[in-house]
Amino acid sequence: MSEPVLLRATDMTKSYAGVQALKSASLELRSGEVHALVGENGAGKSTLIKIITGAVQADSGEIALNGKTLIHNSPRLAKEMGIVAICQQPALFPELSVAENIAIGLEQRGLASRINWRERRRRAAELLAQVGARIDPETEAGDLTMPQQQLVEIARALGADARVLILDEPTASLSEEDTLNLFKVIQQLRSKGVGMIYISHRLEELPLIADRVTVLRDGRTIETRLMADVNRHQLIQLMVGRELSAVFPKQEVVLGDAVLELQQLGCGESSITNVNLSLRAGEIVGLAGLVGAGRTELGRTLFGLTPADKGKILLRGKPISISTPAQAIRNGIAFLPEVRRRHGVILNMQIGANITLASLDRLSRLGVMDFRREKKIAAEYTCEEGPQPLRGR
Repeated sequence: MSEPVLLRATDMTKSYAGVQALKSASLELRSGEVHALVGENGAGKSTLIKIITGAVQADSGEIALNGKTLIHNSPRLAKEMGIVAICQQPALFPELSVAENIAIGLEQRGLASRINWRERRRRAAELLAQVGARIDPETEAGDLTMPQQQLVEIARALGADARVLILDEPTASLSEEDTLNLFKVIQQLRSKGVGMIYISHRLEELPLIADRVTVLRDGRTIETRLMADVNRHQLIQLMVGRELSAVFPKQEVVLGDAVLELQQLGCGESSITNVNLSLRAGEIVGLAGLVGAGRTELGRTLFGLTPADKGKILLRGKPISISTPAQAIRNGIAFLPEVRRRHGVILNMQIGANITLASLDRLSRLGVMDFRREKKIAAEYTCEEGPQPLRGR
């Protein structure tokens, strides 16, 4: 590749309270290039991106844009230099419209200036069309699905005229059609000289879009290769540092009796109708379907967030009623929601409190919490040895 180097991060290091997040990470991005950045969870990808965007200050190392070293990088400086990141978790204001969310950060106005609402809506519609998003600019962001929110973020980045665009798991919640539309947008940006860092765990899509790939492991840059010269097997081996056969070995188990059965299950609020499903002990059942097919809605119904109004739920052969999450928890049903940061955890509470939040009745007596036991259980669930069963007194 003969394109000029657009961005270079060299020997980046970063520690958090003694934990070395980055040890010697380097990345080079060329103009008009799609550069894939891969690695296991905890490899240092997010930390490196935060440093490039100015959200985090590195302990050592150098970042240069077009050959100019960025000293005291910050989110504002990075934005002014044309570095834009689209995070895995969309950062939209739910109470504002799509047009207003897109306008934030793009429009430069004084205190006394007036808003041209018609132009704002037109610009939003134009950007949404470029990413293939069929979304009304007047829709409140809080009413959008996760894939739709992600498309709005991408549209906003397009409007910012980014020179360096960082895409963090951009297709994680997209349908095949939306993914193909995104790839078309990426090709358009590539032709304009925009350099893109593309982070994804979907290794099968990288040959379709990436020019080069850099592998991080344990905070270090392991290798950078041309995408055409490496296959999925080799990438995984570089990521984990061992043979593919040892990554996720399939464990053969003897399946037991049915533990959960759905018979003609329906929920008018979630538009779920006539769902039949059987889950046996030791079995993993996957739910497949396009965006809007009802996968997430079925999970919410089983957890009592939108209770079923038709059909039956059988637990170990016995009919049960689940009208609240508390009833689901009492029946041993857990739910990992789609939007983790909003519905899965309470961000301003400690990790231990989040881990035991669904089991407070077993950690308290007469309304008094046993914090020592809470701490012990949290430690068990976060250590390498794994958790012990949470038992009542």
